[in-house]
Amino acid sequence: MAQIDVLIVEDDPMVADIHQNFINSVENYRVAGVVDNGLKALDFLRRRPVRLVVLDIFLPGLDGMTLLEKIRESGENVDVIVVSASRDISTVNRAIQAGAFDYIVKPFVFERIRASLQSFSRMIEKLKDGPKQIDQKGIDTLFQARSNKDFDGRLPKGLNPHVLERLLSLLAEKGTALSSVEAAEQLSVSRITARRYLEHLVASGQAVMEQEYHEIGRPVNKYALLNRTP
Repeated sequence: MAQIDVLIVEDDPMVADIHQNFINSVENYRVAGVVDNGLKALDFLRRRPVRLVVLDIFLPGLDGMTLLEKIRESGENVDVIVVSASRDISTVNRAIQAGAFDYIVKPFVFERIRASLQSFSRMIEKLKDGPKQIDQKGIDTLFQARSNKDFDGRLPKGLNPHVLERLLSLLAEKGTALSSVEAAEQLSVSRITARRYLEHLVASGQAVMEQEYHEIGRPVNKYALLNRTP
């Protein structure tokens, strides 16, 4: 499958960094650019077309919903996944009416956005192949590929999504591997609690564990986001 280029539109640098790490870790996806407002996004899309936009709603200047509508009005072959803290039903309805491919509520876990990207890949594959005319069965298959997302939104028992989001932000902000002790100090939780969250990130494919060796004592386990940027 051909590579899918993505534009991230997010005004929080730490959240944008998390998005970038997540998206780059999914097969066939590459972040082509990151901008922090709607006007910059429109300028970017004019200069550098992409296939998918990951879009926040609350943006300075041109807000995300208006940007989504402008992208649709342009007629370009660009889809949008909205990622926002807004749970307002009118906002969700507006996103649906404007043709958003998906709507993901912050804070979210990696598996949720990965499921959305994989669903998007399946839809693209089905649109790419086959005759110019399509029957009802083929249309049904396309819509099923768009809506079916292999995702279980439940975190392991005892894990809180808000703490997980804080940990992700911390790892993205630091840009280096952290031990459970270092993470615990920053998050004001116990070392055992921090380790549980860190091990969940490794198990879910969001982070890697590496060992730091010293002349004396046991090696220290340290954790870093996958595809972290320098």
